[in-house]
Amino acid sequence: MGCLGSVPGAPEAPEIELDMEAVGEAITDAIKGIPDNIDKNMREFPDEVKNCQEEKWAVPDTTMELAKDYTEDQLAEAAIVAACGTAVKDAIKDSIWGQFEPKIDEQLDAVEGLDNAMGKKVKQKAKDKFKESTIDPLVDKAVDEALEKAKAEMNK
Repeated sequence: MGCLGSVPGAPEAPEIELDMEAVGEAITDAIKGIPDNIDKNMREFPDEVKNCQEEKWAVPDTTMELAKDYTEDQLAEAAIVAACGTAVKDAIKDSIWGQFEPKIDEQLDAVEGLDNAMGKKVKQKAKDKFKESTIDPLVDKAVDEALEKAKAEMNK
């Protein structure tokens, strides 16, 4: 269907502006729970492995497995990777988006010419693009850094 911006008379997606310092602070606050999740995993994973009927237990939200004769290092790595997995990233992304989406909606609602069906599509596309190109990569980077930091702590 092509780019709407090139169709004469089609509304263009406005630039979305947010206080990126506030976004960064919200992400920093959101990842503060990762160490607690690691601790929880360290406490709960041994029982999960012990109660598993198979030889190996599939660590949630990872491609890892823990054998019944796992080492403490393997347990720690599994706990860390699971605490920083896709489900955690997605939950943080949704939380951050939930905090800032109303501000974005206010900006987009203030733009003239976007109050019809075509305008609604343009607004949604602008929001999707902003989330995918700004919020999501920032969260991914922050969680990945938390993962690397936790792994480095484990290896001390």
